[in-house]
Formats: sequence, structure tokens, C-alpha cells
Amino acid sequence: MLSRCTLRWRLTLLHTAAFLIVAAIVVTMVYFQNRLVIMKIGSTGAPVDLMLPTAGEPGPGENAPHGAAETDAIAIQQNEALGSLLTQWIVALTVVTALAGLLAWWVTGRVLNRVHRMTSQARRISTANLHERLALQGQEDEIKQLADTFDALLSRLENAFNAQARFIANASHELRTPLAVARTTLQVGLATTDPDRVRRVREELLHNNDRCIALINGLLTLARGQQGAHRQDPVDLVDVVHDVTGELGATRPADGPHVRIDTPTRCMVFGDPVLLAQMVRNLVDNALRYNASCGEVFVELDAEGNLTISNTGPEIVEDEVDRLFEPFYRGATRTGRTSGAGLGLSIVRAIALACGGTASARPRRGGGLVVKVRIPDASSTLVTPADRLLVETGLPGKR
Repeated sequence: MLSRCTLRWRLTLLHTAAFLIVAAIVVTMVYFQNRLVIMKIGSTGAPVDLMLPTAGEPGPGENAPHGAAETDAIAIQQNEALGSLLTQWIVALTVVTALAGLLAWWVTGRVLNRVHRMTSQARRISTANLHERLALQGQEDEIKQLADTFDALLSRLENAFNAQARFIANASHELRTPLAVARTTLQVGLATTDPDRVRRVREELLHNNDRCIALINGLLTLARGQQGAHRQDPVDLVDVVHDVTGELGATRPADGPHVRIDTPTRCMVFGDPVLLAQMVRNLVDNALRYNASCGEVFVELDAEGNLTISNTGPEIVEDEVDRLFEPFYRGATRTGRTSGAGLGLSIVRAIALACGGTASARPRRGGGLVVKVRIPDASSTLVTPADRLLVETGLPGKR
């Protein structure tokens, strides 16, 4: 029966019933206490001289009609007093219970008005207006915390939808060119049976296919970083830096840029190990690509999670630095130099933001670029006791 009622009715009935039970217990206790007091008045309230015989009065064993009449009168008065007292308490209990029910109805309505506003606002929010928020005002209570949590959820949903939209737009824009090139290559190159022409077409198609695969992988990594880090494992950033630089250093030519590394003994951060490795790989790879043939790459990391990577590449204009973090923008000095898609620094900033950090860049004096990434170390990150134990013991996280 109560399940069909609204929350306001259920709370009102619950509060009223609780008040009625407590008040009834109190009234019962007070009634029996007063009953004991009133019953004692009849037995001990008469003066002592009335209880002893005097001259001309009947002694013990004699008839005492006046004493019996007094006893009956006292008993009647006691019953009337108890009845009147009981009636007054019952009436008072009924009236106070009714007032308590009305007060509970009013208070519950005032409290639930904020919930009704939240419900009304939430119903109006859709994919077309995900930028709107509940923005509930008032004191910091449980309802305000619920509204703030819902607003945070909407922010994450908005970021996810925006990342998805950007991913679709970027993918459709960037894949259009290699697909058109592949179609043209097939139509023109395969129009002849010349073995040399067929071989060149095959190489061009393979190269174009590799570019499409690299582009798709970059877009997927960018979208994953923009959606936030889903894992929060303890990661030693020193190991990540050495592993990535060793991997890229093994594939660079002998006369290529020289990599100098300066890291502490340990730098524990919380984040997705795969994304952090991708971030460092993009930074080092960019520093190697856009560099002089005999240049240098400087990789510096401190114990607080500040990673700085610089190179000795071509000079970059100050106004152009911020745009390097935009997807598919490579700058005037970088266009046409490599086969990259222009997603490296965009992925770096997305991963840094997903891990709660920042990414910035500035031109290096004498040529080149200095990129600084700040990943909060484990000591400044809110973690569970289990995660902190993993950091202290150096064990890998399990999630």
C-alpha cells in the first residue's frame, strides 16, 4: 500500500507514526505515575486524629458509617480525577500528533522541492544541451552533494561526446585524402601491365596503407586520452622514460641525434601505464624527428613528476607554439618533413590532462622546442591505502 504513495507521503506517515509511538509511551508512563500519586492520596491524606476513636464516637469494632462514606467519596473522586486526566492526555496526544503530521508534511515538502527542481532540470538535459548543469544552490548537504555529483557526471558525458565528435570529424577529414590517393593510384597505376609500374603501385599502396594505420592508431589514442584515464595504477615514470628512450634509440641511425637522459632514482605517479608510455614515446619521437642530423635530445625528469624534453631542431615562432598542440597542425617548419599526422603533441596534452597533469611548450633558444609535462606524483594524489602500499613496496598495481 505504501509503495504506491509518493515519497512525501511515505516520509510524512513515517515521521507521524514514529512521533505517535514515542508520545504514546510517554503519556502512558506519565499516566501511571499520576495514578500512583492519586491513589496514595486516599490512603495517607486523612489526618491521624480522624483515624483514632474519640469520646462519643464508635470505637474499634463498632459501626462507622461516616468513615465508609468518606472512603467511598474519596474513591469516586480518584476515579473521576484519573478519568479526566486520561481524557485530557488522549485529546492532547491526538491534537499534537495531528500537528506533528502537518509539520512533517510541510518540512518534507520543503526538502523535496530541491529534488523536484533537480528532476525537472535533468529531464530537460539531452545530447543537444549537455553543457547545461543543475547548478543547485543552497547549503552543503546531501542533496547538494548529489547535485554536484550529477553535474560532474554531465561534465564527463559532455567530454566523452565531444571527444567522440572530434574523433569522427578528424577521422573523416584525414582519411579522405589517403583513400582518394589510393583510389587514384589504383585507377591510373593498374591501367597498364608494365611490371615496373605495378611494383611502384604496390609500394605506394603499402605506404598509403601504413599511413592510414598510423593515423587511425593516433586517433584512437587521442580519443582515449581525451576521455580520461580509466586506470589509476602506480607507475614508476623513470622506468617508462628509460624503456621508451632505449626502444627508440635502438632504431635511430648512427649519425642521428644523440639522446641525453637525466632522471632521479624513482618517480612514482598514478595513471594508465599504456597511456603514459605513449605520451613519452610521442615526445621523444617528435624530438628525434624534428631535429638536426647531429643534434641532441635532452630528457629531464625530477622526483615530482616534471618531465622536460627539448631538442636542437629548427627555430619555432613563439606564436606558433600553442597551435602545435592542436590536432593535425605541424607548423610551417614541420610540414612535409615527415610522414606524421600531426597528432603527437595533441595526444601528449590529452594524456597529461587525463592523468591530472599539464603540458606546455616554448621555443628553445638557438632552435628547437622545449616541452614540459607535469604529472602529479603519488604523494600529491588522493589514493587508497592499498594503492599507497603498492607505491611504497614498488609492486605493480592490479585493477
